[in-house]
Amino acid sequence: MELSYKIIVARSGILFILFVSTPVAQAVLISDLLITEVMANPSVVLDSKGEWFELFNPTTESVDLNQIYIKDDGSDIHQIDHDGPLLILPNQYFVLGRNENITINGGFTADYVYSNFDLSNSGDEIVFSNDANGNDELLRLDYNSNFDSDGRTRELMTDGSYQLSSPAFIYGSGDIGTPGYSSSASSSIATIPLPPTGSLLMFGLYFCFLRKICGRLMGTSNAQIA
Repeated sequence: MELSYKIIVARSGILFILFVSTPVAQAVLISDLLITEVMANPSVVLDSKGEWFELFNPTTESVDLNQIYIKDDGSDIHQIDHDGPLLILPNQYFVLGRNENITINGGFTADYVYSNFDLSNSGDEIVFSNDANGNDELLRLDYNSNFDSDGRTRELMTDGSYQLSSPAFIYGSGDIGTPGYSSSASSSIATIPLPPTGSLLMFGLYFCFLRKICGRLMGTSNAQIA
């Protein structure tokens, strides 16, 4: 889909039409998603009940997760099977967890529940792939033993690092994190991408050119009237 600005100027019976085209929009992929928050080591419930991680869609289009594999570099693997599209909407936070029952999972709401996949406290990987072997990898996060903190999540920052979530943000039964909504940190990853700088520059140049042409036309018209 190609986006464009169209400017129409009519003066003295002359019609000018300028098209300022922006770059052609590419299809949105799972690789465009961000892994924004990870609870690898809940403290108020067992890991097998309370682990979760969060995705964010920073694009302007929905992304379908159905039939995608979630895996690590070991033997953990789960294929998403939703009997239809499992969409992450634009600017949506999406929580994937091991249990959907808020009375036993620590009090978070899971948008999707996976199985046969856990987040090791000693270091692990979160991999999204089109195939079970991981040969067509789409999205990935690797972390080490210093990543997890008892009862506290790590959140994605603008510099690409993962920092501990603010202790002021307590959810459910008492663990710390922001499952399903914006990061608690002031330096968290930006949620809305800026327009391409080149497109804005091109538009500005055309606009200046247009004003110059209009000014000449107005001068000629006034001279004719005089």
